[in-house]
Amino acid sequence: MNRLAAAAPISKPFIGTALAASAPILFLIFTFLVGGGSRSDIASLPLLRAAAVLAAFWAATRLTADDWKRIRAPFILLVLLTAWMAFQLVPLPPALWHTLPGRETIIAIDSLLGQPDLWRPISLTPSQTWNALLAMSVPFAALLLAAKLDFKDYPKLMLAIVGVGVFSGLLGFIQLMLGSGSAAYLYRITNPDAMVGLFANRNHSGVFMACATVIAAALLRDQRMRSRQNRLMQIALIFAALTFTALTALIGSRAGLIAGVVGFSVGYAMVVLGWRAKPTVRPGALLPSDRFGIGRILLFLPPLLLVIGMGTAIHLSDRTTALSRMLDRDIAADLRVQAWPTVLSMIEKYWGVGSGFGSFPDVYKMFEPDALLNPSYFNHAHNDWAEILITGGLPMAIVVMVGILWFARQATALGVRNLIKGFRGDLRLPVIVIVTVLAAASIVDYPLRVPSLQVLAIMLITLLCCPAPARAQRD
Repeated sequence: MNRLAAAAPISKPFIGTALAASAPILFLIFTFLVGGGSRSDIASLPLLRAAAVLAAFWAATRLTADDWKRIRAPFILLVLLTAWMAFQLVPLPPALWHTLPGRETIIAIDSLLGQPDLWRPISLTPSQTWNALLAMSVPFAALLLAAKLDFKDYPKLMLAIVGVGVFSGLLGFIQLMLGSGSAAYLYRITNPDAMVGLFANRNHSGVFMACATVIAAALLRDQRMRSRQNRLMQIALIFAALTFTALTALIGSRAGLIAGVVGFSVGYAMVVLGWRAKPTVRPGALLPSDRFGIGRILLFLPPLLLVIGMGTAIHLSDRTTALSRMLDRDIAADLRVQAWPTVLSMIEKYWGVGSGFGSFPDVYKMFEPDALLNPSYFNHAHNDWAEILITGGLPMAIVVMVGILWFARQATALGVRNLIKGFRGDLRLPVIVIVTVLAAASIVDYPLRVPSLQVLAIMLITLLCCPAPARAQRD
């Protein structure tokens, strides 16, 4: 009994530390399982948001004063964004509301109904803005949980992302084999002929695979820089990175294909320089890869295998791939291109205070030209930078711009020396590339409206820009 009593005080801190390290990873995985779509009517959203609220409160009660100080800037930005969403739901007096641009149609309808003095909020679709407000629980949870990650925990998080990518890829192959309409597709409204995996949209799946490629390459570089290397892990990471890159072409997303090329190129450069960097070994010892000169062969084998594998798969496949969409489809006929003049006219109307978060699909119907009417609906501007101005107006644009400047300042402060080669545990290039890919993809799509990709971006940015004090590590 005395021994058990003496052990109890030691075990509790250990369990608490283990939980603090695993909670962010578990939340990340859970978000990918239930939060792969951007629609407001996804059945799993209440479960995700309830878990996010609980996780955020749990993390908030365990943050120290130093933790709060480290994440102060991104936390304030999230608070400002949330406050603006809430303000868009506050009813305004008719005299003020009638002066807001883009409300003429509703004012005319109110007059016809004999109700010209109604108090209305800035948001033209309050229910959708309420949904956007509730959705902020996920970014807050991701930030607060990431604040508890130590430097030594980052490889586990990165491995979890690679594991999610592998699972999503396998699910995509199952979707391909079972065909459209099968239970393997997790979302009711999706791309039923594409290997979307854990996502509802093939563009989001392709962009995530590109991000996972960079992460797998960073882990492979770190493995090479260890004095005690895990050969099995290296082979698994090489296979994962090649598979992710191939999937960016097979999924059928043009944005995903371009992101995949960027991800593979950056990842390959990191691995090559890491491979050539000599880890610390015992004097006189030979590295297994150097005994027969296989190292150089292995450096140039992955690109060759990738090109052969992708070419064979595309040649044998009768499916629409990203390459075939780029070569065969008239991009000018794309609805997103045709609707761009309408989107510009919406920006001119709503850039001041916005039409309300989440209001784009409904507001677009007031501007939609007859020539573009078809059975498909235009759910987003397919340019998130433009939609920010339309729905959030100038206040949201300012918050986003401040966030970009903060990230750029923090990333620049870390220096650019040996940026590509890096060092073991160096997150600079991987995170910068992933953020750049997501930002570039937002020009033609809306990846950061997907909860899982939100959590991915926030956790990686927090690790890079708000790092916990590093501790001495041994490998």
